[in-house]
Amino acid sequence: MKGKKNMSSNLLNFRPASYHKGKECYVSYYCVDPSTDMLRRVKVKVNHVKKPSERERYARALCNAINNKLYDGWNPFIEALNASSVTMVDAIDLFMDAKSKFSRKSTIRSYRSYCVTFRNWLVKKRLQDRFCAMLETSVLESFLEDTDRLRNFSNRTWNNYCSFLYTFFDWLVSKKYIGSNPAVELKKRRTDIKFRTVIPAADRKLIKAWFSERLPTYYYVMQLCYRLLMRPNEIVQLRVSDIDFDDSIIRVRSEVAKNHGERLLAVPEDMMVYFKKLSCYPPHYFVFADRNTYKPGPRQMSPTRISEKWKEMRDELKLPGNYQFYSLKDSGITEMLEAGVPSKLVKELADHSSLEMTEKYMHRSNAKRILQYDVLRF
Repeated sequence: MKGKKNMSSNLLNFRPASYHKGKECYVSYYCVDPSTDMLRRVKVKVNHVKKPSERERYARALCNAINNKLYDGWNPFIEALNASSVTMVDAIDLFMDAKSKFSRKSTIRSYRSYCVTFRNWLVKKRLQDRFCAMLETSVLESFLEDTDRLRNFSNRTWNNYCSFLYTFFDWLVSKKYIGSNPAVELKKRRTDIKFRTVIPAADRKLIKAWFSERLPTYYYVMQLCYRLLMRPNEIVQLRVSDIDFDDSIIRVRSEVAKNHGERLLAVPEDMMVYFKKLSCYPPHYFVFADRNTYKPGPRQMSPTRISEKWKEMRDELKLPGNYQFYSLKDSGITEMLEAGVPSKLVKELADHSSLEMTEKYMHRSNAKRILQYDVLRF
């Protein structure tokens, strides 16, 4: 009688595990969630066992193992709470504190934007004080869907949010705040291969003429992007001390580079004529600092200032909206590859993480193979 009484008491706190077959095969059971005092389902997928007969044997054995633990008083939610009592808002703060110490400024800005959006949604749904160890994939899916309805995500933005959530919860796993990453099962959307916009030589001449008349210094900002394939964030962090005036070399420091690897870039002679004039400035000065003149100064200019000035030019010349400042880098990469510069060298110059990324630019079948390296002209 005593055993029956215990079993009856336990059944109030859980429902035994059972196997479900279909397009998705899984084992599920229910336990009382101490944060809500209500039964909550736990689902364990078993589709990774490919052969149906083996999958069923595996699922049955899993049900038995789970039920034995449940009848002994085990509760996975209480176990998670004992392992960690970090709330979602605490977790977000801890994540940002950690990332702010080691990440690039642009990365920190991105993380902060994602975190603010996620935090505001949690507050709106009254989930901010829930223990992060108790968060399910379904909650993250609701966050994505709600934010998508509000902001009308592109597929690429949806995927960026998925990547952020994966990074965030993977960090929590590494710190043992949670046992597993609930963002693993988030579904990314299909994005078509993006062939970057290439700005034709005729339009580049118009752009050069516009800046030559109004802001000559900006021309060298464009040259760094087009010919040396530097990113806007790398350009605004370039210091006078990063220029080797004797050997005509620009150093992109590892702490500035997107992929954290130092690069040495050979500066063409015609560009070096301008940069040699900067040797009289203090070494710690930023090469492009003044937001109006783009001349050297002690304070770093925001990379958004580059795109703002570019937009001003584009609007006045009535050029297409897909002519972005970053299109200069895309144009440079494409023209180098079409001229026969080996993709491995272009990859190193562009600081791409993989050769596959560089070779996406090789999309013209009639590319000339002339093995000529000094091919770019504004």
